[in-house]
Amino acid sequence: MEYLGVDKAVNRKSPIVSVCIPTFQHGKFITKCLDSVLAQRTDFTFEIVIGEDDSTDGTREICIQYADKFPDKIRLFLRDGSKKMMLYGRKSGRLNHLGLYEAARGEFICICDGDDYWIDDNKLQIQFDVLEKNPEASLCITDTLIEGQKVERPQGLPHEFKIFEPKELKKLIYMGHISSWMMRNRMQEMLQSPIIKKPIAMDNVIFNFYKLKGKTIFLPHKTSLYRFNPNGIFRGQKSIANHKNNFRHNWYLFYYLHKDPIQLIRSMGYAAKRFCIEFFK
Repeated sequence: MEYLGVDKAVNRKSPIVSVCIPTFQHGKFITKCLDSVLAQRTDFTFEIVIGEDDSTDGTREICIQYADKFPDKIRLFLRDGSKKMMLYGRKSGRLNHLGLYEAARGEFICICDGDDYWIDDNKLQIQFDVLEKNPEASLCITDTLIEGQKVERPQGLPHEFKIFEPKELKKLIYMGHISSWMMRNRMQEMLQSPIIKKPIAMDNVIFNFYKLKGKTIFLPHKTSLYRFNPNGIFRGQKSIANHKNNFRHNWYLFYYLHKDPIQLIRSMGYAAKRFCIEFFK
């Protein structure tokens, strides 16, 4: 259900960028997240599409307050918690995420979970300008600060501007953090794949889908802050279960997305090596 209907000021605009914000039990954080997105300075129109997944800690009430205050910017979807998809025996926010991607109308999409936030008011403009100048690119990634881990930034990122060809990212199933990405809106195509309903992190699905669709650009600007959550539905699994999941995830990515048997063999071999190191050391 779209709060306040579809005749709000924001619905009458044609946004260039859709910012998707899935949120659940983020009462302590959602205000900072929304403020950081509303603070964006752009020379184009963007919409903020919030999916509130039936929280009980005040998140829903905060989102409603913002939707009431900014009907020219915010589209709010209020989810029914009884209709959540089960993954690994737990209720998940998968359908909330998928609903946001389907609702996004912009030519480009950014995603920021409700407990993360942006730290650069020019994030959208910077990434939009880069993607406009590089029409062959499908994804633009920037640097990210990490809160709650020993490392301060995602591992494996370059330290300078770089444009990656798809073949250069074959061995990677993830890069940076999703809060820092901007991608061209090909979500309707991605949503046709059965992998979206499989028990694999959506961040991984999105990255592996987009890295095959064109070049990936990395910008050395820090634009987002990611709050590490050790209790997520996938990190909350026991160690041996996580290793089994890695094998399953590699199979899903092969079968539904990249179709490269050599890449499958390599990724399965790497997963097996990690398993052996942990359990036979």
